[in-house]
Amino acid sequence: MPEVGDRDQSGYLPEERALIWLDSFPLDGGVKRRLLDVAGSGVRLVRAFPEISSSAVADEGLREKMLSSLSDGGAYFRAAAAALEREGIAAVTRVSENYPDSLKGHPDSPFVLYAKGNAALLKGRMFTIVGSRRTPPPALKVGERIAKDLSSAFSVVTGTADGGDSAALEGALAGSGRAISVLAGGFGFLPKTNAPLLDRVAKSGLLLSAHTSSVPVRNFSFAGRNRLLARLGEGTLVIGAGEKSGALMTAEDAFREGRPVFALPYFPGTAAGAGCNALLKKGGRLTENSVDICGYFGINLSEGRPEEPLTQEEGAALSALRAGEAHVAELSARTGIPVFRLLNALSSLETKGLAVRLGGNRFSAV
Repeated sequence: MPEVGDRDQSGYLPEERALIWLDSFPLDGGVKRRLLDVAGSGVRLVRAFPEISSSAVADEGLREKMLSSLSDGGAYFRAAAAALEREGIAAVTRVSENYPDSLKGHPDSPFVLYAKGNAALLKGRMFTIVGSRRTPPPALKVGERIAKDLSSAFSVVTGTADGGDSAALEGALAGSGRAISVLAGGFGFLPKTNAPLLDRVAKSGLLLSAHTSSVPVRNFSFAGRNRLLARLGEGTLVIGAGEKSGALMTAEDAFREGRPVFALPYFPGTAAGAGCNALLKKGGRLTENSVDICGYFGINLSEGRPEEPLTQEEGAALSALRAGEAHVAELSARTGIPVFRLLNALSSLETKGLAVRLGGNRFSAV
């Protein structure tokens, strides 16, 4: 493997090639970090590997394989790079241009991120939205609406599961298309149930993994993936979570990182939202629409947005909503519009992205 010079035919710089080489072997993450710490860099590790690896790599067979790969004239790396290219995967190392700044201060961050799609999204602003598989339909609709709105200012980051994650992806894809879905395993283990949605994400946004393609999803994989979600986003919104949920793990990681946590409120006793209410008690920010999040970051999504033509009843309903969220019966009293006609106007406002249904026939302006 070349150790000096500029980019080779693979398109990677020497330090990038060294990190990709190291990450291609099934070594424990702690062992990889120790090797790099001792060597000082990936390129130096490649040069010094025969001397410093004997005490660090306990599996003698694996060590011999790694040594062999360094003495084959670069054939091993060329094959690895060609395999990534065939699969449409870009390796984003911690020294690559697109490696996220939010991960650089953490020694346990991945040496390499594997990306399908627009890797440049990793250098822009990101916001994380998560939710359990059991998130109720009304909350999914709110989450999808929020994701659509936020996608004009952020890339929306989430996981790969049905429920809350899928709602976040659908919303971002319906908006700017800037959706980032983070896998728990390698690309060889994409969830089949969500394959069509993830394919759309790869074409419009980005699929991201901290693992090589051959790494399966294991029970402990989700903890690392959830920590990655929390670190990538400037903030995290939880749209649905029971008392025990992976979405809560992401929120807890965000709290530890000092990032703001947002959560949809649920009626007391609602099992599917017990985790969200617990987050609010802990200091999370009560969120009913995208304005609650954008206000925190000082973002005005309405700037530059063309005015939507409104009917007289839509205009009256929107004016009433801007005074505060309300039940449809209360809105009817405020506007003098019969409930059956008011519901049609509110549905139209939802379609135009100017209002959102909160559940229980309550509405809010966006």
